[in-house]
Amino acid sequence: MRRSHATSPKAQHDAAPTTKRRISIRTPRKPNSRTIVGSLLVSTAALAAFLTVTGAGGTPQQTIVVTRRALAAGERLDSSALSTTAVEKRTADSLHGFLSVDALAGAVALAPIGEGELVQRSAVLTGGPNEPTREFSFPVERERALNGDLRSGERVDVLATYGSGADSTTTVLARDADVIRIADAKSGSLGASGKLIITLALASADQLLDAVHAAQVASITVVRSTLAGDTVGTRLSTTGPLARSLAGR
Repeated sequence: MRRSHATSPKAQHDAAPTTKRRISIRTPRKPNSRTIVGSLLVSTAALAAFLTVTGAGGTPQQTIVVTRRALAAGERLDSSALSTTAVEKRTADSLHGFLSVDALAGAVALAPIGEGELVQRSAVLTGGPNEPTREFSFPVERERALNGDLRSGERVDVLATYGSGADSTTTVLARDADVIRIADAKSGSLGASGKLIITLALASADQLLDAVHAAQVASITVVRSTLAGDTVGTRLSTTGPLARSLAGR
């Protein structure tokens, strides 16, 4: 009887043919010209954005006025208290400030302004004369004020006539007073009343007192002195039909 020889699992494994695994290694592709150009564009855009944020790179600039020191309410502004700084033009437009120190000549602070702060238009009063003055508004008949042919910035003489007829007296309240504003007086819903409201800059407290009194009890006449030059009158008042000078008696 023939004996059969069985093959063990280990022998079968040893007899199996050896299989080798292939490892595929990809070689990186070289960047083409399109890729290089795209990378450069991205880098350039990033640099431009950075320069814009940091205020460089040719961004349009605009100067605005700031304070050199703290200002109190009522203080008159001058160049020693102001300076300018540069910001982006869009920012300057949104701040509604002043673009030059000269634009604030003679302005007055209406509220305290801290050191280094922006001078906002709502915080100052502009358009007045450079010298310290008192502002006074009063009504005057249009025919006694050049029929309204006056402009802000002109100079005027202001005269007041007390009484009427032969006993009236006319006196000078102010000479070369600066006209700050002029407007039509309103009469309810009917529009203009035939009078003007004139705002003047008066140099002294005495002038202000006389003007306030005259506005209540006298007839006021406004005379343009813008073109008068250096001519100066010698009389301060006159009375009666012979126009006698009280100052010259």
